[in-house]
Amino acid sequence: MVMMAMTAAAAGTPQVHVNGRSSSNSCPVRRPAVRTPWRTKLSAVSPSSAAAASGGDGGAANGGNGGGFWSRLFGSANSAPLAAATVEQPTASSSSGGLESRYGPKTVIKPLPQNPPNLDVTSADAFVGKTPQGSWQLLDEGRAKNPFEKTKLQNDALELLKRNGGFDELTGELTSTPFEDIYTDEEKAKTIDVRLKWMGLFHRLKAGKGRFMLRLRLPNGVLNSEQCRYMDGVISKYGEEQGCADVTTRQNLQLRGITLEDAPEILSTLESLGITTLQSGMDNVRNVAGSPIAGIDPQEVYDTRAMCQALTEYVTQGYDGNPAISNLPRKFNICVVGSADMFEHPHINDIALVPAKSNDTGNLGFHVEVGGFLSSTRCTDAIPLDAFVAEADAAALCHAILTTFRDYGVRGPRTKTRLMWCIDEMGYDNFREEVARRMPGGNLPRASEATTLLPKLDERRVILGIHDQKQDGLQWAGLCVPTGSLESGDMTALANIADKFGSGEVRLTVDQNVIIPNIPKEKMDAFLNEPIVQKFTPFPGVLVAGLVSCTGARWCPQAQIHTKSNALELAQRLDEQLSFPKDTKEVRMHWSGCPNVCGQSQVGDIGFIGTSFKVKKDEKRVDVEGVNLLEGGRICQAPAEAQVVDKKVPLGDELEQKVKAILMEKYGAVEK
Repeated sequence: MVMMAMTAAAAGTPQVHVNGRSSSNSCPVRRPAVRTPWRTKLSAVSPSSAAAASGGDGGAANGGNGGGFWSRLFGSANSAPLAAATVEQPTASSSSGGLESRYGPKTVIKPLPQNPPNLDVTSADAFVGKTPQGSWQLLDEGRAKNPFEKTKLQNDALELLKRNGGFDELTGELTSTPFEDIYTDEEKAKTIDVRLKWMGLFHRLKAGKGRFMLRLRLPNGVLNSEQCRYMDGVISKYGEEQGCADVTTRQNLQLRGITLEDAPEILSTLESLGITTLQSGMDNVRNVAGSPIAGIDPQEVYDTRAMCQALTEYVTQGYDGNPAISNLPRKFNICVVGSADMFEHPHINDIALVPAKSNDTGNLGFHVEVGGFLSSTRCTDAIPLDAFVAEADAAALCHAILTTFRDYGVRGPRTKTRLMWCIDEMGYDNFREEVARRMPGGNLPRASEATTLLPKLDERRVILGIHDQKQDGLQWAGLCVPTGSLESGDMTALANIADKFGSGEVRLTVDQNVIIPNIPKEKMDAFLNEPIVQKFTPFPGVLVAGLVSCTGARWCPQAQIHTKSNALELAQRLDEQLSFPKDTKEVRMHWSGCPNVCGQSQVGDIGFIGTSFKVKKDEKRVDVEGVNLLEGGRICQAPAEAQVVDKKVPLGDELEQKVKAILMEKYGAVEK
């Protein structure tokens, strides 16, 4: 380990990191120094034979590189324009419409052309190999050391759900089976509870037997009014108790109350509107996040929208599914950074693409950060891969990292299966070497070959409120959607104001809020008087403004407390009681219902992790809902993990007083 670290230092390898930290090469080395060159483990389905079997196309059906998928969706990367040229942005004169796309008069976002990766790439000593059916499976069943891996070994979810009309046939079989009989059949039980997640369908027994949450894919969190209205109609069908939606911390939407009988039609209609749910759950790449103010930000460094679209097309191969990366050891998050504010939270993403410029050619590309994540057992900032990748090779870079993770990642306890655990096991240098092997040409330039485009920034801007865009005469409105909760009628109302005042576009943020862009300044006063804008005000209290929450016990089987209602109630009460210094725009309070920290508690200024415990009351020990309280999280260019400052604090007055004390001591709050 010492020798490896000395070798890297002697070579002068730069350890560039947007957070100002350097990576460590002290991870144990698992691989031998002399490596067998990578090759396809299952030679019967090599890239050449797969292409031949499909008539030479090598497209989505067999996982090859050929023209079918890539030419259809990506075009030629050799003539790729820059990201800004792939987006037609409304102007003040056209903000009420006029730009035609398949969605009507909306902003047109096209995927940035990419050089196709080799979808069949692997290595001789990989733990995973390609099957004759085109899926990728563990070769050694002994490495499947958790129930989910064993379920994937028994029947590949993507193959089951997407091949030969499998999804419609499967849902028909499940809905025709009495629900009480489904759980007497082990395979059907695993399909309804696990495999359907590859289609974005999550069975939620707390909502009732046969009720599902549907997770979408919304690249860069951008959607349009037509899509909003349709989704509002979907949840409205299921009534106030069941039908609702959540803005998530992945800049995405989740629809609730869905029945399996309705799912095929809903998914088909969403696809016709340009939305897929494919591979949005379980061990897949989640929604690709970007700057929520991409293309309209006066301080923008990089317009992330076209790249997020391109990476999403790669992840799902359009609506065909991408079996090469549908059996990862664990979930995987990717973001593209658009400004120095780092609204995307790159430090907690598995891959973060950070804008940079080649020192040689001046072309745009990215420095690369890897391995960031939060969990119940470990929280780790992303570290630099010491790499620069050209724009046109971004998908190939992601594929190289993802397949390395697929082939060598830990598949043991679920708390130890994220990408950083794989990097630890392989050793940093070996991991980077393997990623470089899998790049086109087998080369991955060093970070020192490019210069970051991000200026230094001590504190990020606030998106909520009314702000001037880079386009003359236009503004965006950042609307606060407390805890990301949307009721029946809300999305239609948002769609209506987007059409009436803007360009028909609605955007989401990782902080669970909504942006309406492209509003002419002269229309802003009327916009602010709209009822939905009064409900989701751009000018919330300091605490409500920074509120983030997971789903909580209302729907989630793992949550130990109700998060959304408790979070909002506490924030509203303290906003009413306290005054903050004039320059305080928000204090970020992040709530998670359990140690899995889906509410990202460790990045909050104040974090809450739900727990339950027993206390003595009237000579009896009774169950109490409470939280472990954290403080000190930071985001932007100098992130920090919030630390536990108190444990087992009961919900209610005691928690309120403790949080009030923190706000008064650390944030200058005073009683009104």
